[in-house]
Amino acid sequence: MGQNSTEVAYSFGQLGSAHTQTAANTITPPTGKVIIAITFLDNLALSALTPVQVYEADTYFGYTATANTGGNSEILDTSVTFPKGLTIYGRWSDVSLNANSDHGILIYFGE
Repeated sequence: MGQNSTEVAYSFGQLGSAHTQTAANTITPPTGKVIIAITFLDNLALSALTPVQVYEADTYFGYTATANTGGNSEILDTSVTFPKGLTIYGRWSDVSLNANSDHGILIYFGE
């Protein structure tokens, strides 16, 4: 039997998606939405990955936050390459590629 739950659907990108393979193209979600998952279709580095704060705290990693109050996590930099086939999950307000690619990334939106 299938699951018919808006909570599950909203958590897994059923509110839209986007694709980019161009470095100069910053993807931002529609109003009221956030980026909840990014799938890499090539080995790629990002130039922007801005985490959304939850309860005014850095809860997700990115290029501006560590999401770790213990002090042993590091902010990402543009030298970090994500491998082809990897999907990362979190809550981000924007993402962009460090360089053009053949296949790019898939971006999924949620609430």
